[in-house]
Amino acid sequence: MGRLLPCPLRRPLNVFSMPHVGDRLPGERVGFAGGDPQEWVPGLLHRLQVGGRPAQPWSAQADLLLHPYPRPNQELAELDARLADLPANFPVALYEAETPILPNLLMAVPEDLEGGEPGGSSPGAGLRRYRSAFRHQGQGQVEALVLLPAQRLRYLLRGSFLCEVRPGPGASLQNRRFLIAALDHQRSLMQLCGGDFSVRIGLPEAKRVVVIMPHFDDDVLQCGGAMAQARQQGAEVRMIWLTDGALGVSTVSPEESTRIRKQEAANAMAMLGIEDFHFLDAPETRLKARGPWTRRLKALLQEFQPDRVHAVWWADNNVDHFEANRVLRAAWPVSLNSTSLAASGIWTPVPGNRYLPLSPADRQLKDEVTRAYASQIAEVDYLQVERGLSLYHAGQARQVAGLEVQSAESYLLFEGGEYWRRFRTSGVPKRWLLG
Repeated sequence: MGRLLPCPLRRPLNVFSMPHVGDRLPGERVGFAGGDPQEWVPGLLHRLQVGGRPAQPWSAQADLLLHPYPRPNQELAELDARLADLPANFPVALYEAETPILPNLLMAVPEDLEGGEPGGSSPGAGLRRYRSAFRHQGQGQVEALVLLPAQRLRYLLRGSFLCEVRPGPGASLQNRRFLIAALDHQRSLMQLCGGDFSVRIGLPEAKRVVVIMPHFDDDVLQCGGAMAQARQQGAEVRMIWLTDGALGVSTVSPEESTRIRKQEAANAMAMLGIEDFHFLDAPETRLKARGPWTRRLKALLQEFQPDRVHAVWWADNNVDHFEANRVLRAAWPVSLNSTSLAASGIWTPVPGNRYLPLSPADRQLKDEVTRAYASQIAEVDYLQVERGLSLYHAGQARQVAGLEVQSAESYLLFEGGEYWRRFRTSGVPKRWLLG
C-alpha cells in the first residue's frame, strides 16, 4: 500500500509533513462505517461510483474500510474494536469530519463536481476549500484522508510509538516523517480533546489581550476575529511576532522580505486599531527556545500581565509554530498560570472547545486585514484558506449551539498552567527527530 501513490507534494522548508495527492484507493470493494461519508467525501464517493465500485455499508466482503477520524473518546474505542478484527495489513482510510486531521493523502475531487456540489456552504465544503487553497495550492479541490494498514493505524490512534516501527520509504504513505508527525498530532488530541471535552460558544471577556504568533499573517488568519472583537469591547491588545519574516517572500532578498512583511504587519494592525505591537526578530525557520527573543517575550508578558493570551497550538504542522510553543513555555511567567490561553491552528486546524462566531462586519474586516498581507497571498491564497476554515468552524458552532452562523473561529481554551502541563505530557518534543 505504501507504493500506491508516489506523488508527494513538495515539502516547504518549515513544514513537518506534506501529503501525497492521488485519485484512487487500493480497495475494489470499499465499505464505510461510523456514519454517512457523503457530507465529507462526496468526491471520493463519486469517483468510486463512476468507476463501477460504489462504496457500500460495511460488510465482511469489503476490502477497504472508510471511516471518519475519531475523537479520542468513545468513538476511538469503537473504531479500535473494529480494527482489532481486521488483518494487520487491511487498508483503512480515515476521512476528515468533526476532527481535523494530519493527512498523508489528498484525494482529488473530480472536475465535474468542483464548484457545483450541493451544500457548498457546508462544513465539508469548507474543508475542501481549505485543503484546496492551502495544501493543494489551488490545483482543484481535494479531500483529506489518513490511509494506513489496520495494525499501524491502531498503534497510531492509541498514541503508541509502535506505529513508527519499520516505516516505508520517503515516497510512501507510511514514510517516517509522516508517522512521527501523525503520532504527535494524535497524542496531542488525546491530551487536549480527550475525556470530558465540553464545547462552548464565545471567549471570556478580557481587558488585556496578548497575541503571540511566529509569523506575520498568523495573527489575522488564526485569531483576527477575536482581535477585532477585543478592540470593539475596549480591551488593550498587544501583538508580538517572534520571527523576522526573512524567508516569506521568495522573489526578493531576505532583508527586503523582512522590510515588506513588517510594513504589511504594521498596516494590518492599523486596520484593527492596534498600536502596541512588537517584532522579536528570531530567524524564520530557525526559531529556538533559547535566544534573546525569549527573554524579551518574558519581559513583555510580565509587564503587560494579560487576561488572555492567543497562541498557535503546539501540534500545528509547521516547524516555527511548534517552536513558538517552546519559546512561549520558556518565557511564561508563573504569575500567568491562571490566565486563559487560547490556542488555534492554521496548518493543522484545532477541534476547539470554544467557537467564536463572527458577524458579517467581523468577516468583512478579517478579509480586509488578510489582504494587507499581499506578499503572502501571492505565495498561497490565504484568503481562501481562512474562509474555508471559517466555514468549517461555523458548521461546528451551528451543531453545538444551533446558531445561524456563517463564519467562526475555533480555539482550545485552557488556563496557561494546564495547557503547559498537557504539553509536557504529550510526547510532542519527539518532533526533534524530524530535524
